[in-house]
Amino acid sequence: MSDTPQPRKPLLRDRIERALERWGHTAYRRAGWVLAAALLTVAGLASQLPELGFDTSSEGFFAKDEPIRQDYDAFREQFGSDTQTLIVVRPGKVFDLDFLAKLREFHEALEDEVPLLVEVTSLINARETRGEGDELIVGELLDDWPTNQAELDEIERRVLANPLYVDQLVSRNGAVTTVVIESEVYSRVGVEEDLYAFDDEPTEESPEGSAFLTGEEVASIVGAVYDVSDRFRSPDFEIHVTGTLVMTDDMQREMRSDMAQFTGLAILLIAVFLAVLFRRVAGVLLPITTVVLSVIATIALMAIAGIPVTLTTQILPSFLLAVGVGGSVHILAIFYQARRRGESKEASVAFALGHSGLAVIMTSLTTAGGLFSFTAAELMPIAHFGYTAPLGVLVALALTLTVLPALIAVFPMRQEHARATNEPALTQKLVIQAGVFATHHPRSMVAVWGILIALALVGATNIRLSHSPYAWFPESHPTRIASDMVNEEMNGSLFIEFLVDSGRENGLHDPELLRALADIRERAAQTRSNEMYVGKTVSLVDVVEEIHQALNENQPAYRAVPNDPQLVAQELLLFENSGSDDLEKVVDSRFQVGRVTMKLPFLDAVNFPPIFDSLRAEVTDALGDQAQFTLTGLGVLAGETIVAVMHSMLRSYAIAIAVICPMLILLIGNLRLGLVAVIPNLAPIILALGVMGWTQMPLDSLTMLTGSIAIGLAVDDTIHFMHNFRRYYAESGDVDYAVRNTLATTGQALLFTSLVLSSGFFLYCFATMLLLHNFGLLTAFTILAAFLADILLAPALMSLFARRTVQSTPTVALETPS
Repeated sequence: MSDTPQPRKPLLRDRIERALERWGHTAYRRAGWVLAAALLTVAGLASQLPELGFDTSSEGFFAKDEPIRQDYDAFREQFGSDTQTLIVVRPGKVFDLDFLAKLREFHEALEDEVPLLVEVTSLINARETRGEGDELIVGELLDDWPTNQAELDEIERRVLANPLYVDQLVSRNGAVTTVVIESEVYSRVGVEEDLYAFDDEPTEESPEGSAFLTGEEVASIVGAVYDVSDRFRSPDFEIHVTGTLVMTDDMQREMRSDMAQFTGLAILLIAVFLAVLFRRVAGVLLPITTVVLSVIATIALMAIAGIPVTLTTQILPSFLLAVGVGGSVHILAIFYQARRRGESKEASVAFALGHSGLAVIMTSLTTAGGLFSFTAAELMPIAHFGYTAPLGVLVALALTLTVLPALIAVFPMRQEHARATNEPALTQKLVIQAGVFATHHPRSMVAVWGILIALALVGATNIRLSHSPYAWFPESHPTRIASDMVNEEMNGSLFIEFLVDSGRENGLHDPELLRALADIRERAAQTRSNEMYVGKTVSLVDVVEEIHQALNENQPAYRAVPNDPQLVAQELLLFENSGSDDLEKVVDSRFQVGRVTMKLPFLDAVNFPPIFDSLRAEVTDALGDQAQFTLTGLGVLAGETIVAVMHSMLRSYAIAIAVICPMLILLIGNLRLGLVAVIPNLAPIILALGVMGWTQMPLDSLTMLTGSIAIGLAVDDTIHFMHNFRRYYAESGDVDYAVRNTLATTGQALLFTSLVLSSGFFLYCFATMLLLHNFGLLTAFTILAAFLADILLAPALMSLFARRTVQSTPTVALETPS
């Protein structure tokens, strides 16, 4: 047997690096074809951008096949939308002839000018049921217009004595009144106008297969309401507009504005950092061109897939700009180093792809893996982010490996001059010195980080959940002011719905079941949970009591449910024959399913689940075995969002760690060292959770993204560090040497990408909505913490574990670059 040592078979990692180097030559030589193919593809995708939609609705948080969404959609199909637009009008005095005259003009203007209108309800046309002998009269409160103060006083007395008016159309003290606008449930886009020709008899085709209102339709409704309100607003006719449609439209407008503003700022910021780093026109234009193309392609793919822009996906453009430019930076940094050594452009491109291409691929895959964890989220905006963000990262990767080398080939560049000295730049010196300090004091450095992590874990125990859409707006925002006023003056502005199913036709003619509904109303009025309470309950029993009182000489003592079911049926038939269609709002046509509407204050949804549990228990007890019920409504969707946020966070964090850790271990090529390398990636997440707890920053549908986003981004720096550390340690066997050379070659790029990423997220601190502000601040902090962990904690851990681990491994995965 020959003693001649046999050449080592190249590892898979070696073969990939050589393949990337060969691709660098090919992309350079075929630059025209590469650019033409990429530009034509992106242009074709971009043609679909006009199809991009927006969705900030509460129901949009849940998939259409989710039971909670199916219950809500079924409710809307039966009873119409509960997303009313509420207009609060505060005059000097409600029961004043001049004010009522102006209120009538305002009411009529809304009826004339607001599109997609079902009904406008105010004191002007409020239903009043009264009896005259044996006749039931169902008319409007102001059918007989008052002409003097005595008549006004009588109207005021009747209004404040009627429970259907108080807290609905007028405040208890009579100082504030409301105008309620009910809009269409379904969109008219693509539907022939003749389907809507008969308002009193809507066709059955409308609901079937129809979509709910589009963002443009919501904007047209809200815009018309604002236009009319602006014309009538005056010191003695103070107007505030609120409601779910208004909030939805406000969010959409803020999103459109923020997306454009922050995308532009992110491009400008990246350009500044690139100019500082490379000091070349090509160093600025080439990475920006590459990453902008990736953003356009990704947003276009969203439009093609029918994924709307939501509160979560609105961050995608600026996010992809910040994340996507990192790969270009690492490749260009090595490219320019090769050029300074006198290499040709082609050779430098090939060397850069061979040197850093694999690390760029792995960082993109780990980032995508961390983001893909959001696909398991229960909330659709978060799940959509889980699909679109990884797709965008992979698109950016593909263009970085294809378009960037082709752009380098065609872009004119001056000949680089070799530096007279290898003296590193100031930023490189700082990064290198930090790493060297950590390797010289590893135990102290690990102890410091251990103390920080321990403090963060203590703070994390104080994290509070939150889902409070109105609180996302500044306190001075008109929508938030109006919401607070409705909560205060009208005993709440959020509605939940109990759908009571008797199980039989005409089951709601049963006096016992109707009395159970009355019992529910009384129980609800007594139910409290922290700041939550039920300010108003309305159901079929209110109409039955109103009719029975009217048919008994309007005597208050007869405001009750008749004992005879046939008498109930007869009185309801009289009501229907009077011309009123108000029964459609509280019961279905078979009198089998009734609607019990409860109004609550619109506070943080974290308060909702406890009171919902209490109300379920009270309704179950009141109904007994007489009927079954379903709880639905916007309030229920908001309350369920809180539970889904927690479940989604835990699930996405677990998936992100499960996906990223094996990839990191695979890249490093050593199980023990790979597990050690996970520590610098988890530390920033723990620190971020600690900051949330100590500062009382809420965990909501956006801040919950921080962890998985940061895991994916933090591991990028770790991969670049470990990729080069292994290479230089294999060459020297000296940790200090490996850390120095690693940070000398990639440290400046790590610093730059961290600054770009954190600055991109810091931009959101200027957002109007508070949840974006918190998300940007927290994510930027986490990225900076991740960078510090990679230049301080990672070298310290390598100093403690690398000698024992790497030296025991006879075959190393990385080689010194030739």
